[in-house]
Amino acid sequence: MDALEVEDFIYEITQLKNCLEEKNMLIDTLTHELTKREKYNEKLECEVESLRKELEKKKSLLNNQKP
Repeated sequence: MDALEVEDFIYEITQLKNCLEEKNMLIDTLTHELTKREKYNEKLECEVESLRKELEKKKSLLNNQKP
């Protein structure tokens, strides 16, 4: 290998390293965003379940009040 080939090789390795670092940052960002959305979904699921229970309770009360 001559000097130009070595420089080109080093440049390509550097470019690949930068690309890998960018992809890793993107993966980290997406993982963080996914975790946030999963927590939010869990919260919503709890709210829905709570509302369902409340609704069932009210339905039951209404049914018991009918003559």
